[in-house]
Amino acid sequence: MNPVPINTDEKQPHCYSSQLKPFYHGKIQRYTSSSTGKCRRLTVQSVNPSLTNDWIEQDVRSSAPPSTRLAAWLTRAMFNPSRETFMWLFVWFGYIIALLLPSLGEPRVFTYHYNPYLMRFVGQLWAARSPREYSLRSRTGEDDGLVRRVTHALYPRFLVVYDGQTRTWTTVNVEAVVRRQPYVAITYSYHDMMKSENGVEVLIQRSRDATLDQGFDAYWLDLECLLEDPAQKAQDLYRMADVYRQASFTLIILSDESAWPTWGGRIWTLPEGLLSRELRYKVGNNAVTPITLTQLASLAYSHHDEESQIINSFGLGKDPLERLDRYLQLKEAIWRRYSSASQLTAEEAISQGRYRAEKVYALMGFFEHRILPNAEETELQALARLFMANDNDRIADRMISMLPKDEKEINQWYTKEDKYGAKLWDIEPTVQVIGITSNGSLVLNGCRAGAIRWKDFPSVDYATRRSIRRLLALTEPYFALMLFIASYGPLSLGVAAGGGGLLALSLILLIFAPILTTYGHSGRIVLACPWLIGVKGVLSAQQASDYLYGSQIGNSRRTLYTPSGSPLARPKGSDSKFRDGHVSQYEAALAAPPFDPIEGHMFTLVDTMSSTIYYFRAHRPPTVCLFTGAEGGQGRFVLCSEECSSSELRRETVLRMPSFISNYMHTSDWVALGGKP
Repeated sequence: MNPVPINTDEKQPHCYSSQLKPFYHGKIQRYTSSSTGKCRRLTVQSVNPSLTNDWIEQDVRSSAPPSTRLAAWLTRAMFNPSRETFMWLFVWFGYIIALLLPSLGEPRVFTYHYNPYLMRFVGQLWAARSPREYSLRSRTGEDDGLVRRVTHALYPRFLVVYDGQTRTWTTVNVEAVVRRQPYVAITYSYHDMMKSENGVEVLIQRSRDATLDQGFDAYWLDLECLLEDPAQKAQDLYRMADVYRQASFTLIILSDESAWPTWGGRIWTLPEGLLSRELRYKVGNNAVTPITLTQLASLAYSHHDEESQIINSFGLGKDPLERLDRYLQLKEAIWRRYSSASQLTAEEAISQGRYRAEKVYALMGFFEHRILPNAEETELQALARLFMANDNDRIADRMISMLPKDEKEINQWYTKEDKYGAKLWDIEPTVQVIGITSNGSLVLNGCRAGAIRWKDFPSVDYATRRSIRRLLALTEPYFALMLFIASYGPLSLGVAAGGGGLLALSLILLIFAPILTTYGHSGRIVLACPWLIGVKGVLSAQQASDYLYGSQIGNSRRTLYTPSGSPLARPKGSDSKFRDGHVSQYEAALAAPPFDPIEGHMFTLVDTMSSTIYYFRAHRPPTVCLFTGAEGGQGRFVLCSEECSSSELRRETVLRMPSFISNYMHTSDWVALGGKP
């Protein structure tokens, strides 16, 4: 979100609602109310409440009807006596009152949808997909029309050309001359050049001598052909890939053989090698010698094993890779190379004439469409712009649905490897990235979202399999109450035998009524209103069912363990003929430490629509569930916490849940996901 100008005379709002109403509060974790849309303090039910977190914790609570909960307690006390059994009579009186006053409990409201997420991203976009949307990047004076004009420029803007008559070298920028002039592209090692005080002059002279020696009278060298003016330099970087593509060959100039590793460690050496028509090198005073990509990689690239597949696929036409896989391998290869520019602030980058997203600009030469460099933007912002410009592959749209193997990446949208083992092309996105924020968050359109309830287990409306016996069991307590009231008639008329018999029968029925109430609410859940309920800590599937629906008589499974929905999920495997989750995942989650410094707290999520329970780790309780894609027959649902000060979301984890539950989620407005915390 765009920072609000500070006025020291007034108290500044901490956040704004979707209607831009200001709210004033502290830094404790908050969430957007699904009923009012207001920013509220987050209260989390916990198996073991703690006072050390930045949210409020309380005991796990159930909002099931009081009569159902009291009947379950009375039934357990009758069949399994304990030290609390002496309370039975008092609880029984409470049960009778709950039967007479059912409105004491939280009313059940039938709904077809999960609770909606009512917040939207209200800030300014750093960069937008649509030219009709304003973006903060436009403050830097970038001319997007200019980008479109130079999209297909296939020649460098400047060349150093030799005049045979005057025997002088001149930098030429006449487009007509440049276009018809064959030239040599020169590449070198910066550290190699800086070994001597006159390293630049020596490099330039060696470049000119080698160019003439190879029968050419023009060359391109960044030291002479890249302008320092930011706008001009951005245009040159934009077409850098074309410089090497159109050169007759690329010449590598080094002082000695020991300079190969430092040359290969430069960011630009990978595109220089892979995009060139032909490669030659000159070491010291030796003659210019042709070199193949394979030979070059063994001499210069320190990660030759990882990059051999790129060389075989891209440079040699062997071992073809999927385009998405090739892009990602190229990205990782470039990111392995060192660049101090990425550590600079925007002000430092501008003052030094450098680009923080230099690695992205080296990568973009392999893409069909490129972006004009900007000194202010970060790598994530530049990557998002590059991916939006090449939307046929929907790289960013797919990445947000992945769960990073590296926990350090969980708060950003870019993901190298998926913890579930899926490849990027396995994910079918259901959302579109329409921009990126100043914090590096992707702004998404078309998300289906559901709010996660944390304060307690709600009163859930549900249906069980129809049964005459259960229907009669539910009516028995009320019939007993009617007999109890009716017994006063004969007793008041002096008919002791008849009245006493009715009174005794009604009391016997009322004593056993809790058992019948519990039985009446038992049975398999056929349909339940959609809710997502979170708990800090670990609950078993049976405990979750009891909190939701009350205890039951029988062994109907009301909540199931997920077979593959979270990193902690475990399937039953060959010991069952059904696709089902194994109870061992509960035992493993229960035995695991409640908090891990790297992965965070242990949480439980219950989905009533699919009757499934999930265990996962996160650093903060996620309050929003976003449906962002599908993979392997399951939906990808991103669980997010909220940063109300910037109206952005932070990815806490990703679960694989049944795709059909997304039909019961409301479509949300723009949401911003995955920037820096």
